[in-house]
Amino acid sequence: MSTDSATAALYAQALQSTATVPSRCTVPWGVCPEHGGTLKSRARATEGFDSWCTNPVCFNVWPYDRLDAACTEPATHTIQADGGDRYVVCDGHAQITDGQVLPGLPA
Repeated sequence: MSTDSATAALYAQALQSTATVPSRCTVPWGVCPEHGGTLKSRARATEGFDSWCTNPVCFNVWPYDRLDAACTEPATHTIQADGGDRYVVCDGHAQITDGQVLPGLPA
């Protein structure tokens, strides 16, 4: 499998996980599950992408471009947007939202 094919397969897997598991975070891009919007990504010349958390005490790394893939973390919070819409997010996305964060998932 080529690097592009492997990366595409990882993206597809993340998107499918989000679509088929309603208890997953609904945000279409990734974060560090512990520190929120602290990710960096880079393309590797021979093996695809790496993503990592830039928090100096965090050692989380991923072998794909997590910033560009749908979040596959479990939903733990409900966000009440200014327009009244509600959506579910993971711990990492709850740290960086502009909406009102409500603990738990909607009934």
